[in-house]
Amino acid sequence: MSRHWLRLVLRTTAIAIAMAGVIDPVMTVSRQAPRRVVLARLASADTAAVESAVRAGLPGVDVSIRSRVDGRLPCDPGVPCIVLADGSIEAEIPSDVTGPLSVIELATPAGPNVEIRSVTATSVQRAAGAGLVRVTMTGEGMQGRRTEVRVLDGGALVGSASHEWSAGSEAVVDVPWWALAAGSRALRVEAVPFDGEATLIDNAVDVGVSIALDAVPVLVFDTRPSWASTFVRRVLEDDQRFRVEYRVGLAPGMDAATPAGRLDPRSLDAAGVVVVGGPEGLSARDVDLLERFVRTRGGTLILLPDRMPAGPVTRLLGRGWSEHLEASPAAVGSLRASETLRLAEAGPGDVTLGGVNGRPVMVLSPRGNGRLVVSGAMDAWRYRDADAGAFDGFWRSVVLEAGVLSASLRLEFAQPIAAVARPMPFVVRSQRMDPAAAERVWATVTCVAEATQVVRLWPGGAPGVFTGVVPGGREACQLQVALDDGSVVSGGLAVTAGASDTVSAVLARLVRAAHGSGGVVARAGEEQAVTSALASGLDPGAAPIPIRPMQSPWWMFPFVTALGAEWWLRRRSGLR
Repeated sequence: MSRHWLRLVLRTTAIAIAMAGVIDPVMTVSRQAPRRVVLARLASADTAAVESAVRAGLPGVDVSIRSRVDGRLPCDPGVPCIVLADGSIEAEIPSDVTGPLSVIELATPAGPNVEIRSVTATSVQRAAGAGLVRVTMTGEGMQGRRTEVRVLDGGALVGSASHEWSAGSEAVVDVPWWALAAGSRALRVEAVPFDGEATLIDNAVDVGVSIALDAVPVLVFDTRPSWASTFVRRVLEDDQRFRVEYRVGLAPGMDAATPAGRLDPRSLDAAGVVVVGGPEGLSARDVDLLERFVRTRGGTLILLPDRMPAGPVTRLLGRGWSEHLEASPAAVGSLRASETLRLAEAGPGDVTLGGVNGRPVMVLSPRGNGRLVVSGAMDAWRYRDADAGAFDGFWRSVVLEAGVLSASLRLEFAQPIAAVARPMPFVVRSQRMDPAAAERVWATVTCVAEATQVVRLWPGGAPGVFTGVVPGGREACQLQVALDDGSVVSGGLAVTAGASDTVSAVLARLVRAAHGSGGVVARAGEEQAVTSALASGLDPGAAPIPIRPMQSPWWMFPFVTALGAEWWLRRRSGLR
């Protein structure tokens, strides 16, 4: 071959290599996929023995051991995952985890032990009054012992109660507590451990609450003087957590009322709860307004009849009510009454707040966006001084809870407390007597030691409903939402580095996720049940794997060799 043709071949080879590198072709080859399993450690106890047993049961398998990352389960998409859990560490399960998820529950040491099974607290608490935390506990080997339950806010004791264990193994303790400051607060509820307790991981839970300074707006509307509604109004007026407007019809054309004590769309938009005394005196127009207030506005209507209702209001009450008189007062929930209205049968979705002889007397019924409460304990006001304050406490709690649910502009978090750095979704609901065709909404979030951020909102699928996500923070965050009409609502999101749920609840979520993904649930010592099930599905056989051959750095050697040889031959021939 002449030098001319040799130079041409070398130059063509170098150009071909360069063009192939630019094109970067993809080839598919069939190779054996690697066998992998992720072992996620979600336990505060020592897991070395269980990890060794899992490795021994999966010979030749790449078992990677990981811990929680940013509050999420460290599993990979499409890769089998085994979670070692004792319930002390919770983690969010990512939606892209498609491989089978198995759970190995670590054993709890034997011996006397107290476990907090659930904690219930009102998510929105008014600063002017005491809150209540209901704690459900179980005790093993605790007969004759006493357990103190404490509520802590940032290390400060804000409430406590004690329980003495008898033969039963379950106890429900109501712990009153008092707020230290407004805003979002993370309360730590703990059962004080005793010497020799088997385990401490189930003794404490963090709950989130939002301390509000504003009062619940209440409208009390009496078509005529009524003892039933008068004493309920006095109970609310004596409590700073409520802002009460009222109207009492004294005679035709004569009323006693506050400036906003009217039954019109504007007053009903402002009120969250409406209490009606003498409901048989309501006109058809009044009933239409109140029905729209409940169904469209999403408010709470409380009817306090003191006689068998008649007239247009029966459209709200429905059928099946009958009047009963007793020789002595009977217990109706936490109240007492001798004159009662009883419902033949509660409907679907109804909640019975109190009954007599198995028949509902005080009933809460969902209606559209709101709710209707009918109190058939017509003369409960007569026995308000003989029930150790139960009358006052009952109506304050009912109206307070209803006021939270019936605000015209409401902010709802998926959970009142979030783990550190975990984003939290929320919903904004704007409910009015006359819903707007279109609304403009703004939302901002401010976390401790962080700059204020704008949060994007999306339509929620229904008029007046918007959704968004608060970015994860490391301290408590305050979210503020404003409408174009000047309405503003704010809410707090507490952040915790500890457990925001009980040990049993954390384990139950993992077990449900395992069953849903086709995984196996076992206890420590039963690792073979998990490894045997996984081993049968860890041989995927040959799998197509894409390869880009031109990305290999070895192509530089023939490229440089061809160019160098072509240049050397040109110089030998006297060419440039």
